[in-house]
Amino acid sequence: MDQAAGQKRIVKVVLLAGLREEAGGRKEVEIEAEDWREALRKLREMFPGLRSVLNENGEPEAGYLVFVDGVDYRLKEPGPAEKVVILPVNHGGGASEKFLYVTWDEIEEASSELAKKIVDSGFKPDIIVGILRGGIIPARLLADELGVGEMGVMEVKLYKGVGVRRDKPYLKQPLIADVFGKNVLVVDDISDTGLTLQLALNAITLYGPRSVRSATLFIKPWTKLVPDYYSRTTDKWVVFPWEKREVKKEIEAQG
Repeated sequence: MDQAAGQKRIVKVVLLAGLREEAGGRKEVEIEAEDWREALRKLREMFPGLRSVLNENGEPEAGYLVFVDGVDYRLKEPGPAEKVVILPVNHGGGASEKFLYVTWDEIEEASSELAKKIVDSGFKPDIIVGILRGGIIPARLLADELGVGEMGVMEVKLYKGVGVRRDKPYLKQPLIADVFGKNVLVVDDISDTGLTLQLALNAITLYGPRSVRSATLFIKPWTKLVPDYYSRTTDKWVVFPWEKREVKKEIEAQG
C-alpha cells in the first residue's frame, strides 16, 4: 500500500568511508522523515560536520554521491525511501589510498581481457565508438585486438576535475560516425556513477544502430550502469598513464 501524503516514516541513512567521523563514528542513522530529502536535511542539522557534504536542500556537494534505494538521487523524485547511502567520490581510506595509478602494461592486459570477453560472448562490432577523452585510447586498443577497422568518437562531460562533478552530464561533442544498421561497441575508460556512459548509449540509439553494447576498463562498486564488458572493479580514483600530469596539476590546484 502506498504511503499516505505527509506521513512520516523511518529512513535509514548509511555513511561510508570518512563520513562516519562527521557523525560521531556512526555507520547508520535512522531518521523520521516524510521523504528522503527531508531525511538528509535533518541529518545535516544533526551533524554540523556534514554541512560541507550536503547543502540546505539535502543534495550532495561536489565530490560526494547520494544513492536513494540504489538509484542516483538525480534520477529520483522527492518521495519516501527506505535506504539512502552517502559516500565521497574518492571512496577509500586516507589520502594516500585514494588513487590507483595504472601502468601501460596493465592497460594492455585489461584491454586483452576485454577483447577476450567480447569474442567469447559472440558479439562482433562493426564499429567502435570511444568516449572522449578517456575512452579513446582503450577504444583504439580494442579496435586493434578485435580487428575492427571503423571507429567513431563522441564527448560527454561530467567531471570538472578530480572528484568534482557537474550536476548532470552533457553531450559536448555529438557522435562523429555512421552507425546506422551497425553493431556498435561503446568504449570508455571507467564507469563511475554510470551517468556518462548512460548518456552516450542513449544518444547513440537515436542514430539507428542494429545493436549497442558497452565496455570499460574499470567500474566503481557503486556504478548505476554496469557495462556489458569490463575488466576490473575499484573504489579508488583511477589515474591512467595518459593523464598523470593533468591529475597532478588538478590536485596541486586544490591544495
